[in-house]
Amino acid sequence: MTLTAWWHCWAVNRRISRTWRSVGVANPINLDSIGTLNLERLMYIKSFIDKLSDFVEQVYKVDTAVIAAYYPEWLERGKGAVNYLSAPEFPTDGKNGSFLFPGGYITNADLSTYRPITSHSDEFLIKGIQESAKHAWYKDEAPQAPWEGTTIPAYDGWSDDGKYSWVKSPTFYGKTVEVGPLANMLCKLAAGRESTQTKLNEIIALYQKLTGKTLEMAQLHSTLGRIIGRTVHCCELQNVLQDQYNALIVNIGKGDYTTFVKPNIPATGEFKGVGFLEAPRGMLSHWMVIKDGIISNYQAVVPSTWNSGPRNFNDDVGPYEQSLVGTPIADPAKPLEVVRTIHSFDPCMACAVHVVDADGNEVVSVKVL
Repeated sequence: MTLTAWWHCWAVNRRISRTWRSVGVANPINLDSIGTLNLERLMYIKSFIDKLSDFVEQVYKVDTAVIAAYYPEWLERGKGAVNYLSAPEFPTDGKNGSFLFPGGYITNADLSTYRPITSHSDEFLIKGIQESAKHAWYKDEAPQAPWEGTTIPAYDGWSDDGKYSWVKSPTFYGKTVEVGPLANMLCKLAAGRESTQTKLNEIIALYQKLTGKTLEMAQLHSTLGRIIGRTVHCCELQNVLQDQYNALIVNIGKGDYTTFVKPNIPATGEFKGVGFLEAPRGMLSHWMVIKDGIISNYQAVVPSTWNSGPRNFNDDVGPYEQSLVGTPIADPAKPLEVVRTIHSFDPCMACAVHVVDADGNEVVSVKVL
């Protein structure tokens, strides 16, 4: 990426922060008030959406193709779990029953195995998720459904064959899966979403123009494949953002200022709930049990837990681990190749990559901020 492009990225990021401040997470809507979401702020948001669309098309998409052309080896490295899971996103009915973007599940990197997930209440989705602490420093090693999940620390030292992580290992019907932009893109492609295929084809065409080569589908299961998936998603989101803004203006014009659906939970009895979100890093879910008006259990299965989890209960390696197998390291003291692949997952925490020699001695620890 050129210095000019980097500066443009930084400027766009600054505009995003200012836009969030002007919208306000929980601001009421009043077109005449200076302290709420008013007409002036709505027009500012519209101007930013237009600028963001220009950036995605003219900078982000082009940079992705250029990086793929100049670093083709990263289309062959970084292959992860090859089972992919994605939640549907952008509800269209206010009840999480229908969605603009489809979710789904793909096994063995084969798009023909795609199983659609159509709602957040899909029993196939809810019943398939478990977490194991067999290789994490917690009690209760056997797989647990999140509603029954426990998180009780039990640190007993590092062990290559035992516990070696503070992250649990989530599975979907017993399988390790990858979530995130690659999973999101592949599920939308398998579902036949036309705009996803169109945006991917545009990147492939740019890549072919630069290299004279065709970007194959098999190469998407890679470090750069995740970058491409994230770019495709952003290209689609610019259109969604325009549509969502127009829908907001129409609702305001009709006098509909509703911003959320108020829950109605009885004061007595036990109730279970789960919320899903296809976040930029992948599928996020929060699981809650309420008993007599009090939260009795709360578990979160977040994107970076899915991807950074250690070996699962069956000792299958996690997505991060699998993606690093076979990666050539030019300098073990500066394992930048490791960082490059882990960055493609966009981990949500400051991550520490530890390089250990054959005797278990740490060679170097690289902290990525």
